[in-house]
Amino acid sequence: MRRLFISDSKRSRLKIGFRLLAVTIGILQHWVNRHAMNPDGVSYLDVADAYLRGDWKMAVNAMWSPLYSWFLAVALALFKPSPYWEFPVVQLVNFIIYLCALICFEFFLREVLRFRRAQTAEGAGNGWATFPEWALIALGYVLFIWSSVYLMKMNLGRVHPDTCVAAVVYLASGISLRIRRGATDWPTFIALGIVLGIGYLAKAPMFPLAFIFLAVSLFLVGNLRRAAPRASIAFALFLSLSVPFIVALSTAKGRLTFSDSGRVNYVWKVNEMGVYWQGEPPGSGAPAHPVRKLFDAPAIYEYGTPISSTYPLHYDPSYWMEGASPHFELKPQIHVLLSSMRTCYVTLFDIHGSLIVGLFILFYMGRRGWLTVRDISEYWFLLTPALAALVMYSLVHVEQRYIAPFVVLLYMALFSGVRLPDSQESKRLLKAIMMTILVMFFIYISPSTTHAAYLTAQDLFKGEASRRNVPWQVADGLKRIGVQPGDKVALIIAGDPYDSSMWARLDRLRIIAEVPTGDADDFWTASSSVKNQVLQTFARAGAKLVVTDKSPTLATADGWQKIDDTDYHAYFLSK
Repeated sequence: MRRLFISDSKRSRLKIGFRLLAVTIGILQHWVNRHAMNPDGVSYLDVADAYLRGDWKMAVNAMWSPLYSWFLAVALALFKPSPYWEFPVVQLVNFIIYLCALICFEFFLREVLRFRRAQTAEGAGNGWATFPEWALIALGYVLFIWSSVYLMKMNLGRVHPDTCVAAVVYLASGISLRIRRGATDWPTFIALGIVLGIGYLAKAPMFPLAFIFLAVSLFLVGNLRRAAPRASIAFALFLSLSVPFIVALSTAKGRLTFSDSGRVNYVWKVNEMGVYWQGEPPGSGAPAHPVRKLFDAPAIYEYGTPISSTYPLHYDPSYWMEGASPHFELKPQIHVLLSSMRTCYVTLFDIHGSLIVGLFILFYMGRRGWLTVRDISEYWFLLTPALAALVMYSLVHVEQRYIAPFVVLLYMALFSGVRLPDSQESKRLLKAIMMTILVMFFIYISPSTTHAAYLTAQDLFKGEASRRNVPWQVADGLKRIGVQPGDKVALIIAGDPYDSSMWARLDRLRIIAEVPTGDADDFWTASSSVKNQVLQTFARAGAKLVVTDKSPTLATADGWQKIDDTDYHAYFLSK
């Protein structure tokens, strides 16, 4: 196609413009969500604390991979934040990781452009128009911002290691592109092995996916005899980074494992065994150390030992689910697959469907029939790990943040495979499609970005108190009524009990028992004698106070104290 490539100066200006957009959106979203936290983030912070105090037994966790906790541990050691500023420090770490992911993505995008230029030099697609370079650059940044901020829920302040995973996926894919262009030197494969090892430490699902990337690199060389020793050194380096943690984890668990996250999620999502699992139904396994059930109606579960953390139930679910047997069940498995397909469908049709509809129009207007499959297959080395990840997650549980970087690979490969008749009409169509995607993207991000800009301005002019920070309000309110760090807390929560870990973390409290959400109303409608029995059971379990998010009737008369200007109340079992 005429003017397929743009000048270096135009390319630089285009990249700088989108880079500034990505950084600006990142700053706004991380700033307005600086006090945001979620239960996973609290667990990662607790793991970071364990590393800082040298408690290796607590630090080695079968549910939460170590790399993100190491980053948090470094930040906590450097800044030593007060409880109020601890969550903002976490968001600062997240923003730095986001910038690193952007750098890794730009490496990947640069390799995509170089590969396309190499294809053009070889005469591939002669006589056919392909997606122009400026459009591919714009598309790439659109995909990065969309996946990193919106699919990964950064605009909600979610705390998780998935941005670390995205950075690894972009680096590994960029290296695959480099190998495909003929860079089969030893340093390239050494880099691949190191990146994949880091990927496993970032998140356990990257362990099986690392084998996919390694197998892809083996076939990309084109000569197995030449490829085998290079892929072997990459594999050896991957293992050298992975094995120490696998050994530590396997030793702690008393069995060989690289993670229990997949097993736990499978028994939760497919076998439908919850975290309060007591061994039912028959055939589901024998619980090694389940949460302890202390009362039947309403149910009370206690989990204060042996795990010492903010919320032991979420700190290491694999401990409480030890002995559960993952097993295939057709009906639940089909249900999980259908749910996964819905999530993938919603993701692919995001940004108002402009991406998938644009692709359909381009492939239809290309009129290449089965040749379209050949065009796309040129990017099999990007499609293979992307599709493998989608299938792997679909068997257990899919969230958009899990598959975000792989969706980027998928779309980049598909758009790169577009071929149209080389004509002015094709040129206009390609431009129209890309401009439509850009318009839909800016419409998509405008509400949240404008809202974030407004809140940022409000914070700058009105100060920190301009918006409610409920976890801090609860934490500060508890402190003012006499709660001390290390106190043990029981919960009667009508909402999500996992959210209680956020205010508990700020006050350095330990949640040790709870009435489950489904039984919370039963407590409030029970007789006075049953309520007293429940409170006495909490006291015997070692709790100093009970916290509820459901305003109790006659709170003052019953001894419940309102916590600041929130719906939470506290009841002291002992002083």
